[in-house]
Amino acid sequence: MTGKTETRVREIRSRTRQYRKRYETRLFSCLTLCSLFLLAGIGVLFRSVQTPGVAAVADGYGGVLLRDGAGAYVVIGIAAFVIGVSVTVLCIRLKSRAANRTDRTEGSEN
Repeated sequence: MTGKTETRVREIRSRTRQYRKRYETRLFSCLTLCSLFLLAGIGVLFRSVQTPGVAAVADGYGGVLLRDGAGAYVVIGIAAFVIGVSVTVLCIRLKSRAANRTDRTEGSEN
């Protein structure tokens, strides 16, 4: 390759890295915003479900799940767990994909 072509190739790779970085930043920001909305939603649900006082657990902790208002706690807990696992898996896949791209880019530069 001539000097001009090498310069162009370097510039293309630089811009490609820049665009990927911008995309990953946007994606990370979107995931953060979704997590904050989810956290706020769960907080609102807990306020509406919460019963005042200790009377709700008077018969023991095992009986709490069988009481009238406790079903919502179980549903919220399961939903939070499932969403947390989903977000974690998504983040791990995105990170591994980004690492693979970076490795391929570095390999092609050398």
